[in-house]
Amino acid sequence: MIRTLVTASSALARAGLAAVVRADARLEYVGDATPDDVEARIAALDPDVLLDQREGARDGAAARTPSVALVDDPREAWAQLAFAGDERGPLAILARDASPEEIAAAVVAVAAGLVAVQPRTLGGTRHDGAPRERERLTAREIDVLGELARGVPNKTIAARLAISEHTVKFHVASIFAKLGVASRTEAVTQGVRLGLIML
Repeated sequence: MIRTLVTASSALARAGLAAVVRADARLEYVGDATPDDVEARIAALDPDVLLDQREGARDGAAARTPSVALVDDPREAWAQLAFAGDERGPLAILARDASPEEIAAAVVAVAAGLVAVQPRTLGGTRHDGAPRERERLTAREIDVLGELARGVPNKTIAARLAISEHTVKFHVASIFAKLGVASRTEAVTQGVRLGLIML
């Protein structure tokens, strides 16, 4: 089971998030914390994942602990994290109105070392659920897609493009969302079909 610590400013929010954790058999609720005592609670409880309804950036152990952040503006938070260029920050960013199923799935993904984000955050749909025009890949995303076509793992892509492996994961997630695919093979196939890359 994935040991999960909940943190939020509001006692009501902490109780709601605790209920989400307790309702999923894959997760183990280990406790909650306010933003003021989250560092001490992480040190005492050693959670696998921090489920964090945040209002600002985290430092110290809270920044280093794999976390799922529930924020007001996930697109802005995602962009800030993607361009930070370091290994800090949450590995999942969800809107505060995320469903219990989305929250639990994100906790499981983060515990497995994956990046998680709702499709609407990367351009699949707008926050209100309406379809969004498909966004174009950036030049860097096309570089990453080309490496995916060569079957190169993330670590090698990072070395070849002189970026962190963490940043490669963000680019891959963005490529998937923009192309509307769920795997590397589908991304390469779609990239070839759209003329973005050549094999």
